[in-house]
Amino acid sequence: MQKVKEEFFLSVIFVLKWLTLALGALGILYFAISLAYHRSYYDPLMKEYELEISELRKQKIEVETSLSTLQITLNEIQTHIDLLQNTEIPAATKAVKLQEEKIDSLDESFIDRYNPFSEKDGEVKQIYDERNRALEDKEKLDEKLEDLHMTQAVKTETKSEILDKINQIEIFISVEEHEREKVGTGALGVLPWLLGILGLT
Repeated sequence: MQKVKEEFFLSVIFVLKWLTLALGALGILYFAISLAYHRSYYDPLMKEYELEISELRKQKIEVETSLSTLQITLNEIQTHIDLLQNTEIPAATKAVKLQEEKIDSLDESFIDRYNPFSEKDGEVKQIYDERNRALEDKEKLDEKLEDLHMTQAVKTETKSEILDKINQIEIFISVEEHEREKVGTGALGVLPWLLGILGLT
C-alpha cells in the first residue's frame, strides 16, 4: 500500500514537472512572439498612427485659427455694414433731401432749374454744389455698402469651405483613432500577424 502511494506521488510529481516545463516553454515562446510582434509590427504601426493623428490635429488647429481670424473679419464687415445702413447712409440721404428742399425753396423756373447751360449766381450755385456733393457722398456710401456685401458673401463662402475642411479633418482623425484601437486586437492581433509571418494566411 505504501509502495502504491509512493508511485502515485512520483507520478504526480513527474506530471507536474513536465507540465511546469511545458508551461514555462509556452511562456517563453509567448514572450518571444510578443516581443517580436511589438518590435516589428505593433510599435512601428502605433508610432505611424500617432504621427498621423498628431499631424491631423495640428492641421485642424491651423484651420481653426484661420477660421477664427476670418470670423473676426466677418464681424468687422458686419459692423461696418450696420454703421452704413443705420447711420451713415440715412444721414447722407437726409443731407441730400435737405439740399433738394433748399433748391425747391429757390422758386426757380423749370428752365432755369434743369437747363445745364443756365448760369447760377453765387448763392444759388453754392446750394447746387452742396446738393451735388451730398449726392456724391451718398453714392460713395452706397458703393461702399455694395462692396462690403460682396466681400461678406465671398468671406461667408470661404467660411463654409473652412468648416467643411474641419469636419473632414475630424473624420480623418476619427478613422485613424479607430484604426489605432484595432492594433493588437481583432484583425490586427498577434495571431493573424504570426500566421502571416508563417505564410499560413
